[in-house]
Amino acid sequence: MNENEKEKNKNLGFELNQGIGSGKYSVLKTFHHPQKLSSFLEKKVTAPIYVRIKPTNTCPHNCFYCIYRFEFSGIHPESVRTDMIPKEKMFEILDDLKAMGIKAVTFSGGGEPLHYPWINEVLKKVLDSKMDFSIITNGQLLHNEAAELLSQAKWIRVSLDYPDAETFSKIRGVPPTFFDQIKENIKKFGRMKNSNCSLGVNCVINEHNYDKVIKIVELCEELGIDNLRFAPVWKSSYEEYHKNIKDEALRQIEEARKNSPPGMEIGSTYGRYFDGSTGGSVRAYDRCYYMQIVPVIAANQNVYACHNSAYDPEARIGSIKDRSFKEMWFSRETEDFFNNFNPKKSCQHECSNDEKNKILNEFINCAHPDVVNFI
Repeated sequence: MNENEKEKNKNLGFELNQGIGSGKYSVLKTFHHPQKLSSFLEKKVTAPIYVRIKPTNTCPHNCFYCIYRFEFSGIHPESVRTDMIPKEKMFEILDDLKAMGIKAVTFSGGGEPLHYPWINEVLKKVLDSKMDFSIITNGQLLHNEAAELLSQAKWIRVSLDYPDAETFSKIRGVPPTFFDQIKENIKKFGRMKNSNCSLGVNCVINEHNYDKVIKIVELCEELGIDNLRFAPVWKSSYEEYHKNIKDEALRQIEEARKNSPPGMEIGSTYGRYFDGSTGGSVRAYDRCYYMQIVPVIAANQNVYACHNSAYDPEARIGSIKDRSFKEMWFSRETEDFFNNFNPKKSCQHECSNDEKNKILNEFINCAHPDVVNFI
C-alpha cells in the first residue's frame, strides 16, 4: 500500500468513525429493526420506522445556498414558499403516526419548523404520544415555550455555519444583530435541556466560512455543543465550486478533529463528496428500500421518498390532502410506487442515503434460503 492509499484510508476511517459508520449517524441502525427487514424479504408494505415532517416552507432567514430558494426551483418544482400543513391535518398525521407504531419524527425544512404557527401545540402532542422526536432549526426561535418543550427531545440540530456576526449576515441574509440572539438562545437551551437530549450543529462549508472552521469549533465549544458535523454546500458541480477552498477546509477540519474540545464529537461528510463515496448521480441498485423506512411529509401535504427528493414529482409517493397518511401508506397506489420506483432512473442527484441503500440491497439480495445459513 503506497502513502497516498494509506492517507486515503486514514481519512476514510476518520469519516466513518466520526459519524458515518458508527454512533449517532451510523448507516447500520436499520438492523435494530428486524421486523422492518423481514418485511422487505416478504415483499410486504409495513409502517415506516421514522418520518420527517416539513411543517412549513417559510423561514426568517435567507441563506444564499438554501436549496429551497426560488433560483433552485428546478430541483424542487413542487415547492411553494407559502405552503404549510394545516393545523387539523398535522394533528391527524400525528394520530396516524402513533396508531401505526412509528418510532420517531423529525421536524425540518422546507422552511424553519419553529416558524410554524402551531409548533408548540404540535410538540405537546408528540410528547403525549411518547414518540421520540427531534428538530433541525436555525436557532432564531429556539426560546420560550418551544425551547422548554424541545428540551425533552432526543436531539436538536442547529444549522450554524458562522463564527461571527459579519459572516453570519453574509451567509444568512439577515441583520448581524440576529447573531447574538441566536448565541443566547443556544446557550440557554444547552443549560435547560434534558441530559439525554443531544445538542448538535450542522455546519455547511462554503466560500464565506471555509477558512473559519477552527473559529466555528471554538464558538460551538463556548455554546456547549455536544456534536458538530461539517458538510459541503450543495452546488451542481462540487469540484468547480470547492476546488479553491477544499484544501484549507479539509486541513482545518482535520486540525479541529485532532484538537476537539472535551465532550464534543466532530464529524464530517465534506471529503466524501470529492472521492465518489456518496454514489454521485448514478445509483448502483434499482430498488430504494430506505423510502419505506423514512419518508417525508412535506408542507404541500404530499409524501415523498426522502428529504433529498422532497418536492420532486418523480419521488412523490402520494398526496394526503384528501385522505389520511395511514390510508395513503397502505394503499395499492403506494405499493405500486414502491415496486415501480427505480432510483437508477429517478435519482439523478447526490444521495445522503446511498450507503444505507447499498447495504440494504446487499442484505436483501444475499438472503437466498438455500445458502443463508452458510455464514
